[in-house]
Order: sequence, then structure tokens, then C-alpha cells
Amino acid sequence: MLKKSSAIDRLLRENPNLSERRFGLPDIGKRSDGEFFNPTVQNIADAIDFYGYEVRDELITTIKDIDLGGGNPVDFRPFPLSIRRMKESLDSSLLSRYPYTEGDDNLRKILLDYVEKLGFINITPYSYEDIDDKGLSVHNLTFLPSTSIAFNMIVNIISKPGDVIIIPGPNYGLFTIRAERAGAEVEILPLSEEDNWLINPDKLANKIDEINESLQLVYNRRKGYVPRVVAFLNTNPSNPTGKVMSEKDAKLLERIASVCNERGVFVIDDLVYRDVSFEEDNLAKPISTIPGYFRNTISLFGLSKCYGMAALRAGFVVADELIIRELINRIFQGMDSAPDIVGQALCGAFNTSEERELIYKEYFDELREIYRYKYNLLVALVDGIDCVESKYKEKVLNIITNKISDDNVRKKILKGLPYVTFPKKLVPDAGFFAILDFTKLKGMKYKGSTINTERDLLKFFYKTSRIRFLVGQSISWPNENELVGRVTFALDDDTLIDALTKMNLSLEKLLPGDEYIIRKNLLKDQEQMAHIKVDGWRNAYDNIVSSKYLNQLDYKSQTERYIASFEEYKDLVLVAVDGDEVLGYSCFDIKSDKKYDSELVSLYIKPTHLNKGIGSALLKETAKILYEQNNNNMILWCFKDNENAKRFYESLGGKIVEEKIVKIGEDNYEEVCFYFDLKTINEDMF
Repeated sequence: MLKKSSAIDRLLRENPNLSERRFGLPDIGKRSDGEFFNPTVQNIADAIDFYGYEVRDELITTIKDIDLGGGNPVDFRPFPLSIRRMKESLDSSLLSRYPYTEGDDNLRKILLDYVEKLGFINITPYSYEDIDDKGLSVHNLTFLPSTSIAFNMIVNIISKPGDVIIIPGPNYGLFTIRAERAGAEVEILPLSEEDNWLINPDKLANKIDEINESLQLVYNRRKGYVPRVVAFLNTNPSNPTGKVMSEKDAKLLERIASVCNERGVFVIDDLVYRDVSFEEDNLAKPISTIPGYFRNTISLFGLSKCYGMAALRAGFVVADELIIRELINRIFQGMDSAPDIVGQALCGAFNTSEERELIYKEYFDELREIYRYKYNLLVALVDGIDCVESKYKEKVLNIITNKISDDNVRKKILKGLPYVTFPKKLVPDAGFFAILDFTKLKGMKYKGSTINTERDLLKFFYKTSRIRFLVGQSISWPNENELVGRVTFALDDDTLIDALTKMNLSLEKLLPGDEYIIRKNLLKDQEQMAHIKVDGWRNAYDNIVSSKYLNQLDYKSQTERYIASFEEYKDLVLVAVDGDEVLGYSCFDIKSDKKYDSELVSLYIKPTHLNKGIGSALLKETAKILYEQNNNNMILWCFKDNENAKRFYESLGGKIVEEKIVKIGEDNYEEVCFYFDLKTINEDMF
């Protein structure tokens, strides 16, 4: 007989995540097919979840924190023509009528005229009678609440399970998650300083070809089709770098479009930040204005970031009519239709009237000036007042002077943040985000805890100043060994100055670290690690393991084994290094049995560096990583006769829970199992 349970109990049993009341960001969600996110996207999701929820403490309901990671634009009046159109609509007698799913054709015609004025052109149009001289019609666009919803639907339309969407890194991390939630796979195209943080078409082409060749080998039509790269997300201007590809970059954009077109890959051209370029003659150039690429491009426009109406959630899509048809089908099936008021607001902002041109210029001249000033305020607080553009120097100095009354503190703040700067060649041309480079903090200590990871960085600032920001892992920062954060400068002046002042004072609390740092192992480390293991066995186990076995250990074969297994285990090994010298390493693993969550498989220290705290640091760093991966406990095995090791593990909180016999070489040895509670170890750290 079916066991009875209440409806709410059944809901909770099937969705255990609902048992916890969350503050901050809601749950990141899951893929629509029930599969796990791929590791790259899961790392992004974990980092965003940590920033938005986990790092915050129980005091958040009574003591506010400062969020430098938010995505709100500057507080600025809504675009006047959008407000006027919405008011006129609300005053009309038409609100009693349901809107068409695709939106009113009169509204769509206004938006069509706007994009055609930008230069949108389709040189291979369909033969319908309503196609105009640009090869387009109102059936090439539709509007809906937010480009985020549009992106989700588009991904679902153009991809099947296993298909890949390429997204540049750095990026807006939630788009990577949304793409996978919609059922696609995401691959990151790393941007670089050498390419001025812009898309390199040759690297994009190679990335597409490599992925497609790999999928061809792996799938071999097992699903009835071969998954492939189906889209490339081109965010222009970029969030978070603020880099713009404008008319001066037309040849670069054409090469990007050509690479995708030749390989049957859609370009999703995200133009949401287009109007907040700092210079009015440096607006992002839409790819659909380049003849020959309209049908392969899906363009996104919206009000949220530029027109002072983030709360409204309004966006529109311009694409080949087939894409728009299916998008309209999905709108109808999911939400019936977009609110007419959304279309009215969009038409107020995106139209070809002379009045709009005049108001647009006045509006954005003022808004761009605000953003340029605020970026210079951030520059003063990070790099010092001497790095500010001369045009803004006096204003910035007066603002900071009026805000900070203490002379000593003010002088300190005007010198900028110690140890922190902006990455090279990463000066934003648009938007309201900046990347800060915290890499020099790696290895520094606060109350005995060491900053090794971006989570450590975020926990340090939250503990000392209640400040949060998005770390590099959240935005697919391409340089793994760097510590970076994305911050907004769209905050009001007082909040921005307060936040950076608190960060400045927090940095004073850091002490120099050890001469070594702890990081993931690299291929070049394997030979040194092999030497450390062989020397470690010979020194530590001289009176425990038979000399016959110890004598047969050799550097060459151990190095070969480590190199051969590097790709398989590279994410499970930490090394303590001083420059290029490896001083010790730890290897860990996730347990598949139900009894224990994880295991510290090995921990070896260079004999010349014993008793210097390196072993403790490696064990704690391993425990921290395992705990962050949602493990609750960790075990390790050690020789029963190794009294020094047993005392060491006991001093760190380990408890012996069981014993076993192992065979090494030709002899049997007794080992004991130490159990560590990961929460207890981590409570003593950040």
C-alpha cells in the first residue's frame, strides 16, 4: 500500500534544498536534463553561490554588508521618452485587451526602423511581400521581459543535448549557468592581455574546430546525431572588462562573424551595454550591420543597463525570421505574451525620431560623464590620486576630502590600496565594472590564516569589513593562479569611498606570509615531487619499512609515474613552493563509499624543510578545499609504528578510528586510520 504523506512533505522530500531559508541569491538551479553542470560551469556556480549566499553570516538581517559585486547601473532618472510612452499607454483604454504574443506590429515597426538606422541589413532575404529594402520586416524581431529570458529561450531553440556554446572568459558568469540550465554545454574561450582582452578570431576558429573534432570522436552518432558547437556569445561591450568593439574594429568583427558563419555557428550578439560607452563615437558595432551575416546573428537589446530601467525588465531580439517564429512559440507556451508596457518602454528608447536624438544626446552626455567620473574615483581609491585624469582630479580630491575627515586616514586613502591594482591593459571603455588584481595578497596572513584562494580573499574582506565582490572564478578569469575580483563603480560616492576605505584599512591587518605559497601542482613540478617522495620514504620509514623495498625506490621511475598520471590527478594535488622550488605536496581524493567523504592520500615534505609548518599548512589547505566541495570528513592512513606522524596528526585534531594490514613489497605492515572533522578544522581558519 502506498505510504501516505502530506503534499508539502512530498515536495520537501523531492526538493531537500527547500528546507533551508536562504538570504541573498536564490538557489543557482540545475540543468533541465537533470545532469550535473560540467566542472567549469559548476566552479562558476559555486563561486557565485559563495559570493551571494555562503560568505554572508547570520548578522546579515540586522547589519548590512557592502556589495561591490552587484549589477545595478548608477542611480539615474529613467529615459524620459520611455516613461512618457508608458504613461500614455496606461492612460489609454487599451489595457483591457490581451497583447499579441509577438507584440503589436506598430511597436515592432518602430524597433525595426531603429535597428535599420543602425545599419542592420539582410542581403539574402525571404521572398515575402512585406520585406523592405534592407531585407527585413517586423517578423525579424520580438520583445519580452529581459534579455536574460531571451537568452535562455534562444539557447534552448538552437541547441540539442551535447551541443556546445562558446563564451569568452572573463564573462557574465550567470550566462554560462543559464546556457547549461537550458541544456547546452559551455566551453570558455580565454581572453588575454596580448589580444588587448578582445576576441582573437584565430583562437576562436581553433576552439570551434577542436571541440567539433572531439565531439565527433566521442559521440559517433550514438544519440542519432553528432553534437557540435552551435553558438558563440559575443558580449559587446563586454561585461566585465568594459572593452568595446566599435566601427574602428569593423574588420575584427567581420573576421569573428566569418569564423562562425563558415562553421555553422550562430553569433549571439549581446548589445545590452552598448549605450554606456564612455565616448559617444565609440559605440559597439552590431555584427548584423555587416553585410552577409544577419541570418547567422541573433542580436539582443535591452533597457536595464543603459536607460535607468533595470527594474522594468525589458528587452528585444532581432534575428532571422525562423528564430523569431520559434521564440514567439516559446513565449506563447511559457508566458502567453510579453506585457505591452514592455514594448512601449522599448519604443520610447529605441526609435528614429528627431526628438529621441536630441533627448538621447542630452541624456547620455550626462550619464557618460557620471560614469567617467566614477571610474576615476575608483582609480583614485585603488591606484592613488596621482593616477586620476587631470579633468577629474580636483573633483575626486574634494569628494574624498569631504567624506574622510581624519587627515591620517585621508592621506592613506589617497595613496590607493596597498598590494592591489588593475590588470594590465584592462582599462574599461564602457559599463560600470572594473577588475581588481589581488594576486600580491597570495600567501599573506590574517590571524594565522593564509590567503591562498579567492574564497580566502572574499572571507578575509567579509570578516574584516563586511565587503563582498565577485571573484575571478565567478567570471571565468583566464589566469588560474591570479586572485582577482570584479567590482562595480556604479555605487553612490559615499558607499564607494566607504567600501574602498574599509578595504584599505583591512589590508593593514595582513602580515607577510611564509616564504612559500600553496597552489595546484603543475606538470613542471612532477620531477621535484618524485624526489621528495623517494627521499621522504627513505628518511621517515628507515626503521619501519624494509631496507630492501626502500633501496629499490628511484627518482627516474617515480618521476615517470607522476608525469604519466598528471592529467588524471592534476586537480587533486597541492604543492608548497618557494619560487620554482617545491617544498612539499599533498594528494587527496573523494571517496565513493558512504562511510567517509574524502581521503588525504599522501603528504610529503622535503627533508630539508621539515618542522617549518609546511605539513600543517598543506593539510589545512587540503581540508579547506574538501570542505568547500561539500565534504564533511577526511581520513588518512599512516604506519602504526610512525610515532612522529601520529603525534603530528593528533595535534591537528585527528582521531584514530580503525586499523588494517597492508602489503608493501614482500612484507605486511600495520596502518591506522585518522579521522578529521572538516568543519572543525575550517572553523579555525577564515
